[in-house]
Amino acid sequence: MFERVTRSPRPRAPLVSRAIIIAMLMVFVALVSPSQARDFESSWVVVESGTSEDLLTAVDFENQVWAFGTGGVMLNSSDNGITWESVESPTNYDIHHSDSGFGSLVVADDSGLFLLKQNLESEWLDISLPEVSQVNGISLLGDQSVVAVGDGGAIFRYSEGVWESFSLAIEVDLMAVSFYDDKSGVIVGSSGTILLSDDGGLTWDYREAPEGAGDTEIIAVEYYSISRIYAITGDGRILMSANNVAQGIEVGYIWVLIDFERHYPPGSDEPLLDPSDLDVELTSVQVVTTTKLMMTGAGGYLSISTNGGSIVSQQINPLGSDTDFNHIHMLTGFVGIAVGDDGAILWTDNAGVDDQVGFSVPDYENFGVFVDETKEMFLGGFIATVKIVAFGIILGFFLGVTLAMCKTSPTSLKYLVERFQPMQVKAAGVPILFAGLYMFNTAMPGTRGLGLQGIEYIFLPVGAPESFARILLGIALTFVGLLFLSNNGKFSKIKIRSFTLNPWRVRPLNTIATVYTDFFRNTPLIVQFLFLHFGLELGSMIKTPGLEYFSFERLEQEHNFITDIFATYDHSEDNYGTLIGGLFYDTAFISAFCALGFNSGAYQCETIRGAIQAIPSAQMEAGRSIGLTYLQTMRRIIMPQAIRICIPPMGNEMVNLVLNSSLAMIIGYSEITRQGKLIVATTFQYAYAWGMVLISYFVVTWTLAVFLRWMEEKTRIPGLGISGGD
Repeated sequence: MFERVTRSPRPRAPLVSRAIIIAMLMVFVALVSPSQARDFESSWVVVESGTSEDLLTAVDFENQVWAFGTGGVMLNSSDNGITWESVESPTNYDIHHSDSGFGSLVVADDSGLFLLKQNLESEWLDISLPEVSQVNGISLLGDQSVVAVGDGGAIFRYSEGVWESFSLAIEVDLMAVSFYDDKSGVIVGSSGTILLSDDGGLTWDYREAPEGAGDTEIIAVEYYSISRIYAITGDGRILMSANNVAQGIEVGYIWVLIDFERHYPPGSDEPLLDPSDLDVELTSVQVVTTTKLMMTGAGGYLSISTNGGSIVSQQINPLGSDTDFNHIHMLTGFVGIAVGDDGAILWTDNAGVDDQVGFSVPDYENFGVFVDETKEMFLGGFIATVKIVAFGIILGFFLGVTLAMCKTSPTSLKYLVERFQPMQVKAAGVPILFAGLYMFNTAMPGTRGLGLQGIEYIFLPVGAPESFARILLGIALTFVGLLFLSNNGKFSKIKIRSFTLNPWRVRPLNTIATVYTDFFRNTPLIVQFLFLHFGLELGSMIKTPGLEYFSFERLEQEHNFITDIFATYDHSEDNYGTLIGGLFYDTAFISAFCALGFNSGAYQCETIRGAIQAIPSAQMEAGRSIGLTYLQTMRRIIMPQAIRICIPPMGNEMVNLVLNSSLAMIIGYSEITRQGKLIVATTFQYAYAWGMVLISYFVVTWTLAVFLRWMEEKTRIPGLGISGGD
């Protein structure tokens, strides 16, 4: 006797709900990043100046260091700035400016007093302006030649014992001047003014300020070499001009406003990312090498940049924030001084770089020491990897599902128009055809201006992307317009000899999805990373409007867990309103997970499409027969089964996405492979570093694989396929 056994499946939560919960957990884990403070001490040393006068400028002359300030004070040091003595001064006016070179030393106040010294033994020579005039900056261009600038566009030139005044018919205030040699010089001033001379200051040519600096006051400049000029603005920004040998462009002709990537507070390794400015009133800049510059500012500000200005590290000031520093002067790449109010002088032999307290070279050959010293970097890289993997999987999955539904959509051109009369279709074809021809016509001027010939036109999408898009749209509209005009209600095929074409079977959604998948599956992922981040600047394109919507003003009182996923702000008193985390925190992060998601979505599309096609077509027909629309049938009947079927190949693609995440290091994202490279560069322990990177990737991929196997088992359709088990 047989008993009928009824197999009732256990109630399960909807797949969508579980997916949302899992995604939220992954995001929560990804957004938690531990930090540990490090102790630093300043490499600036306070030295005794012997005066309480404000020191305004400093310079070196004939193996001695000089400092000048209010009340005409003059200080001299013969041991590179460690000890100082007062020097008899011929004036009691405040000395604001100094310069040395060509065997001479010149100082000036801000009203026209000029003193010239031609060697240490000689007396100061009074070469003051014949009339009192505001002086904002001076520069030597010979042993007895000086150029000075002032308010109202005033330029003064001293040569052979005579002062000349130049009028450039400009009303802006000129703030600083710098000469590289006796010919090449640069002047900067208010309203973004930049002037260049190549004849010793006899004539000056205007140079256009970079975008964003046209209304700023440029307060200091240094003509460092024939390849580099740096300038700073009063509101804390840096301008730079470089030569371009390949294009034949000399230094000073093209200027750029440096985009800050990171600004490190003093004694901290946690930077403020992508600040618009340094948030300080700068007072001076000293260019040490082509890419190394140091700056001073109000409130005890001292900083250094070693990469041309994009990454700036504020230095610890042993005098605190009550002392304003007015000038910095470096004798070598590491030895220098900074002078400030109340006779303050700081001396350094390490370019002011903060020293880590108790720092010693660890024994990296000891694996325990290696792990202890590098675990923070590995953990940071691990979390960064999990973040882009989590967001990449979510983005890739939703793109894959959407594209797969587009690829399997039965909607064709015939389906779109067969409900209308032939004359109506022909009437619609006329404006569509004209629109296509118009697109062609507007695209032509953009293509002719490129000067491409023959096969070079394959690069048209790069040189003129808008024109290329218009051409593609023109082709599509022209094709559809001509097809509609030829409609006779029979939807006939076109036969050309043995070739048969049925244009009415063209499926628009399928075509769009095919173009997408073909592009991302037939180009290298590493090139996609580079193109999206550096070419399209996708991270910046998303971050800017994103932060406008998730601004601090909007979220100040209404932030929650969901908004913190996108933008997290600091609510502490010291850094109130500073962006410190979230999706829009780092442009490299945005570009990285978008590149992974876009690429993975193309592959997941084909996997899901195969699963959809494995579902019997009768199920679609059954769904449509009970009144469901195509999308409702796909959502409620087809896709739940297709997703279950494709979990194994989808899992393989997701594991592949984890491994491909290592390519994100090429755009500067600090995932675990990049951290491994940095650790190798400092420890030289290749086996330890790369072994730990391998283990880290294995932990992520194995955990993902175990989860997917569990999910596959829980969602397996009974009786479908050969599982090899019960």
